[in-house]
Amino acid sequence: MITKNKDLIIEKIYQNIIKISRSKFFYLKYELDDTFETRFDLVIFHSFMVFYFYKAKKINNSEIAQGLFDFMFTDFENNLREMGFGDIAVNKKMKVFIRAFYGRLSEYSKSLDLKEKLGDKSLLEKTILNNIFRGKEKNSKYAIIFSEYMIKSINNFKSKTENENLNCNFEFVNFS
Repeated sequence: MITKNKDLIIEKIYQNIIKISRSKFFYLKYELDDTFETRFDLVIFHSFMVFYFYKAKKINNSEIAQGLFDFMFTDFENNLREMGFGDIAVNKKMKVFIRAFYGRLSEYSKSLDLKEKLGDKSLLEKTILNNIFRGKEKNSKYAIIFSEYMIKSINNFKSKTENENLNCNFEFVNFS
């Protein structure tokens, strides 16, 4: 489904991802470090779920998925510029962000594929622990909760059509 309001739909999906990723809930209840890197990882974590919906539903060449990627990285670049980084520094950091983004997407995707094929969530939990919690073993109990949240959110997305998900801006399940 592509509408005349595609750009507005993409912006609303991204705003939803940002809103949930900035929730103090993650930092207080799950002991996440409130750093730029953690916020970046939470944005990637949540955006991955939207991208995985498109992969799972085999919706190729989606203008929404591509638009979300473009919007997200334009926002990252704008934030760097607002922080005072110049052109050369922004270009270097954007290359790092893009590499990190694709690396995390690949890791999450492999982990979820393994979970779907064999029912084994251990790789997903390890991936979350390494990315969101920077490998801190003391947080492994939280990585289990994050993996359940990811699985429930993706299953919720997959149970709906693209239009239904777009109409609610890919609303994530309650985190608990």
